[in-house]
Amino acid sequence: MNFFGHAAVARQVDDDPAFLLGAMAPDLLGMCGAVAGAATSPKVSAGELHHQLVDARFHATAAFTSTTAWAARALVAAGLPRGGARGAAHVGVELFLDGLLARDAGARAAYLRSLANADTTRAPFVWGDALSERRWRELVSRLHDGSILDRYRDPDFVAARLVGALARRPRLALGVGGGEVLRAFLPALERRVAGELPGLSGGLLAPVAS
Repeated sequence: MNFFGHAAVARQVDDDPAFLLGAMAPDLLGMCGAVAGAATSPKVSAGELHHQLVDARFHATAAFTSTTAWAARALVAAGLPRGGARGAAHVGVELFLDGLLARDAGARAAYLRSLANADTTRAPFVWGDALSERRWRELVSRLHDGSILDRYRDPDFVAARLVGALARRPRLALGVGGGEVLRAFLPALERRVAGELPGLSGGLLAPVAS
């Protein structure tokens, strides 16, 4: 599950901005390359634990495993290397799911409150270096208008994000022409994720004990 999905689930347990930031933090830190030190509050720590619990449940759902397996098989058949196909299938499902969940106004409001909290002096982590703090603040600033969430329903945007992310990991690289293959397939994946939405989110959009 990606960062907005974690916020959507976490708000049902505790809508405190620090808890939501903790739930999103593992994904947000990876996105900006920041290295976090200790959490600044028990709420942030609890949110991080909630992230781990939700990911374990989400990745074990029948809807997720069947959708990613279907997508990976289709991408391998279209010519992608197996590692890249599996990586694109896994992350692609999560990004499209974020875009679909972002249609919920209550979840978006809670998400934006958590980002506003991150902009204040109540930072979620003690930063070990100035670069990490700057990267975090720059990412939070970019996320404020919420437009990235709607773009997670756009196959072109999702394709660009996947190509960039997978290129940084040699075992998941898509190979020559792989980006075009992936882009051609993503509308089908977006439709599949939309059709599987109840199975992908239904068991998680009920409180998950933290």
